[in-house]
Amino acid sequence: MSEILKTKEWLGEFFSSTYEKRFSGKIIYSPENGIILEYTIVGYDVPDGSDIVFGVLENGRKCTLIGRFDPTLSRMRYQKGFTTRSGRNGFEFLVIGDFLQENSLFKEVVFSFTNLHEFFSPKGFKDSIKFTGKPLIETILSYGKLTVGNTANFISVSSDISSHIYSENEMAMEDLQKCFKEIEKRHPNSFFMLKKDIDYYINLTLDLETDIKTLHKYILDITNLFSILIYNPVSPEDIEIHTGEKENRNNLEVYPSLFIDKRTLEIATKELSHFHMPITHSKIELSKTIKEWSTISNDFSAIVSSLQTETGFRSEHLIHSDIVLYATQLESISYIDGVKNHEKYEWPINTYGSEKLKSVLAKIFAKENSNTIGQNIGDLRNEIAHIGKPKKLLRKLSLRDMIIICQCLQLVIIAYILNRIGIEEAISKEYQDKFTEFEI
Repeated sequence: MSEILKTKEWLGEFFSSTYEKRFSGKIIYSPENGIILEYTIVGYDVPDGSDIVFGVLENGRKCTLIGRFDPTLSRMRYQKGFTTRSGRNGFEFLVIGDFLQENSLFKEVVFSFTNLHEFFSPKGFKDSIKFTGKPLIETILSYGKLTVGNTANFISVSSDISSHIYSENEMAMEDLQKCFKEIEKRHPNSFFMLKKDIDYYINLTLDLETDIKTLHKYILDITNLFSILIYNPVSPEDIEIHTGEKENRNNLEVYPSLFIDKRTLEIATKELSHFHMPITHSKIELSKTIKEWSTISNDFSAIVSSLQTETGFRSEHLIHSDIVLYATQLESISYIDGVKNHEKYEWPINTYGSEKLKSVLAKIFAKENSNTIGQNIGDLRNEIAHIGKPKKLLRKLSLRDMIIICQCLQLVIIAYILNRIGIEEAISKEYQDKFTEFEI
């Protein structure tokens, strides 16, 4: 496992074009700061600059660093007859398990991400989840096949079944032991195992081999969808590229430079409750949802970014920026729906917003005037965006009011996305109601 959300370090020897020009270094990885290679080059024989660096780690494993490397930019020192260059170099990807080339292509990747298990079932009910080697979900996307399956840890079961199962009823235990012995005799080549833990993973098998950057983009597209479904930042936790045939398969651990804000990371890694998630696997047809999302994901990068970079912190500047951004998104929705200009803010709110959400917005603006919600949103947007525009609403609305308005607009846009990916209106309304529990 690559354990992407943990800070790690590896010592090793590294080289770019030729092994003879190898040098010592240390890879420092963290989800916040990405991949950094700290290195020292002794002598005047400086390695060539390249877009890929190979390494052999202290544990003997091969690795590849992907990204621009230019050792001539490092600091040179001359002391007591030795010339050294020391530097720090950032990279886009670290792949552990093999030496890759710049043009290396891949066809299969397996990954998991934060709160994936909870989306499917409560962790407290792991013992009741039946393991199956078959995919739980399959869907065909434009670039390949996506499956969701189980991964589990097992221990071997001894012939003495009482070492694994206990009952105070001695006769029942004797019957169980007898039956198990008979089953072993009837199936002498069977190997029984006891499930100790179970989890979920996603597998992508591509129609055409592709480079690691494109592969990572597909992974982020999936995590972005789940950030919308659970209304929370979602980050990859483990990425493995599979190469070779099944009999001789090589699993490559992948570490991407994520550059996650520490506060966002804390939110993303906080365990959510299956019972409190607005949308879970049992409520939707996930295979259809993923397929629909794959066709429109590029159209909603702004709203996805607002979810995936959530820090829990709000400044006046950020709130103003988000309101202008979300108002623009509402205009876009109205344009797509063929709505006239004077209804460009009213239409999306009335069409996709829940009654509870609209009530919250109406109560906030009713404290200031009797205008419609749409008119107030337009006025607020213009007061923020246009220099010289009289600040009537901005002077009256509190920061808390603005935060609530901002979240309501975000939820309306998300409701529109949920509609586009085929999620029922009742689920969308319930989703919005859950996150508009405000006292006005």
